[in-house]
Amino acid sequence: MTAIPNPVNSNADKELLVTLLRQSRERFLGSFAGISEDQGRMHPSPECWSVLDTVEHLTAAETLMTRLVTTQRVPRTPGAPNREEIFLRNTADRSRKMQSPESGQPKGRFATLAEAEARFKTVRDGVIAFVEQSTEDLRATEVTHPHPAAGTVSTYEMLIIIAKHAERHAAQIYEIRNTLKGVAATP
Repeated sequence: MTAIPNPVNSNADKELLVTLLRQSRERFLGSFAGISEDQGRMHPSPECWSVLDTVEHLTAAETLMTRLVTTQRVPRTPGAPNREEIFLRNTADRSRKMQSPESGQPKGRFATLAEAEARFKTVRDGVIAFVEQSTEDLRATEVTHPHPAAGTVSTYEMLIIIAKHAERHAAQIYEIRNTLKGVAATP
């Protein structure tokens, strides 16, 4: 399968990306709405991330992916595969666990859930603005995704991944919340 040309970012293509980014933003923010700072730090088990860890991870990953799409784009390799549908279908699926690259691992970057949330909103607003203001063909450029499972992706694909990655971690936060309801959590 070859990359599908994008006639200078048709309005429908841009609208789809903006819709995906806005919807996943709201879904992600809603996943931890109403969680206290103490609850946000609870781990369902020692090997599981807390809600704060998950928000930190997503924020760190989006910060890096946003930097890549805004500063590291190069012309798309001729004949590169188009994997938009694969990323739309599979990125949010939590049935297959994936290990985050070191750059996305939680490291205590944020003192509070509120601080992590504010940073996430700022980063996501920047991604949305990038798409809305872009006049270039986002399928004609590519970046190397920080996760080796994705590899080199078109800028358009990376923006799909950004949106769907947030949905993946919204689902993870709901899993954490459900686990904490019936299990003693570890701080």
